[in-house]
Amino acid sequence: MINSTIPLLMLMVIVSVAPRSTEAKTLVLEGELESDIKLTQQVRFTVDKPLTSHSFRFALPTSFANRAVSQDTRELAVSYSPRPEREEVDVDKFGNHYKKAYWKELTADARITIRYRSRVKVTLSAMESKAPFPLPEVSPADEQFLQATGEVQSGDPEIRAIAGNLTQDSATEYDAVTALLTHVADTIRYAYNPPQYDALYTLRAGSGNCQNLAHYSLALLRASGIPARIVGGISLSEPWQIAMENGQSWVQRMGQGGHAWIEVYFPDLGWLSYDPLYSRQFTPTRHIKQTHGLDAGDINDSWSSAPTHPEYSETVTAEFQDDRINVRVAASSTAPRSYLLSNRFLAKGPQSPGEARPGGVHPEAPAGPSPLPPSWKKPEPKPPAMKPFPVKPSTGGTIEFGNMEFPNLVDAYRMVGNEGRKIMDKETSEYATSRQIYAQAFTTPEIMELEKISLAMRKFGGDGTIYVDVVADDNGKPGMAGVRSTPIFVETITRKPGYYWVDFSFPKDSGLHLMREKYWIVLRHSGETVMNWFFTPGKPYGGSDDTRSTAKGYLWEDMLNYDFVFKVTGKPTGSKSPKTPSL
Repeated sequence: MINSTIPLLMLMVIVSVAPRSTEAKTLVLEGELESDIKLTQQVRFTVDKPLTSHSFRFALPTSFANRAVSQDTRELAVSYSPRPEREEVDVDKFGNHYKKAYWKELTADARITIRYRSRVKVTLSAMESKAPFPLPEVSPADEQFLQATGEVQSGDPEIRAIAGNLTQDSATEYDAVTALLTHVADTIRYAYNPPQYDALYTLRAGSGNCQNLAHYSLALLRASGIPARIVGGISLSEPWQIAMENGQSWVQRMGQGGHAWIEVYFPDLGWLSYDPLYSRQFTPTRHIKQTHGLDAGDINDSWSSAPTHPEYSETVTAEFQDDRINVRVAASSTAPRSYLLSNRFLAKGPQSPGEARPGGVHPEAPAGPSPLPPSWKKPEPKPPAMKPFPVKPSTGGTIEFGNMEFPNLVDAYRMVGNEGRKIMDKETSEYATSRQIYAQAFTTPEIMELEKISLAMRKFGGDGTIYVDVVADDNGKPGMAGVRSTPIFVETITRKPGYYWVDFSFPKDSGLHLMREKYWIVLRHSGETVMNWFFTPGKPYGGSDDTRSTAKGYLWEDMLNYDFVFKVTGKPTGSKSPKTPSL
């Protein structure tokens, strides 16, 4: 039972506490996904001062097919307000189709609307590759995707050393690709508005957005002699779920808007779709491909203006006319740390697993091993958990911890000189006051007196109250016993642009103490409140199953592929158990 004023006594005696998860599973799927989607992209340039000239180059949707994914795009229509002076179609060296529109003496906002329909089908069945590692040769047509660029520094000694050590035991190309991309998933945390997008920055910062993840993945693959290219397109926020054991489901959800992922070349299979943070050998029907190239400079929309720069914004809407998900979990593995999805893959190399295998540095690299970077540590057979986020001491003897990094606003573009470029980033949040109830787990670093829980939220409207329950863990799910915060009337929350902390306090005289255990934050509401709770893609803070939702109040049947943004604030009470009541 939840007590709104005082915690329950001796709760830890009756609740079984599961240890914090340190690794997760790759879910191996079989079945099909098929979606028919009407898409609308609306771009707006806000013109505050008259422009003598303005041009916009934007990608057109494509049709393509590989061994797992087919995309049929039709009914394309582009409209403008006001009409441009002229427009033209541009086909680049990779075969991507762009439109370029030109305006003169632009005094009002320019709006571009792109409408089309895409039917995407994904077939998840077993694939077999006999490609050895290293690859003996690469065709001239695909050799261009081994090139280093300013964003993909595949020739850098630090990147070559990491790639070589990760792939030194690989006998097949699949082994090498899996080792490299598992490393990316385990070590790079998703972050918004990064100052740079290149592979070296991503490696050293340990964080970045989808462009960063793609560039670092490409650098490792190309350093290993494996052709790989970046893909530009759109991700859709429509969730989809996979039934698992005990009535539970795994739910994948992304933000809606521009997105970057990669394709990897296998000589006997062709190009296969990979999203470093979500899936391998395929992408689901929530990915709409538009372009591909060597790095993000080849795939991003761009524009230039004079004498000033208008503000750019884009919205994407998707209407699913048909959406069929028929998949099952056929197997699983214990790496990487965050959930990834895959089909079954059979790789037959020339050597048995017990034999020595060559390293995977690109043949053009200088002979002999490259020096390892000081931070390098060879991965264990089972990947270790990411380092916990640091506990931040605050004034007055309080401590703060949690998944605390989030942007107030997500950047939609970046200016370089007089040229603007679209950024493949978008808002990620849950409409948290819907019929679903959401929960995020955390583990306390020390015994502490809880003062408040803060959530990164945005208020849109409505009425009623919001509040949080803090409950103890019950075998890996939120339990039924805990404490409730003081309710907040949404009318009293100050309206601000973007996302910001909303603080939920607890009665000061409750003597509420948290042990060194796992607890859950559960967001609840009354009335018709309209609130969004920001989340970070992947699992930067919690274990693989530490974000949950339920439509049934207490079963917590859905495991989610992200961590909510939250902050726990309290006062340390020392290493001994407190004399006051504890949660």
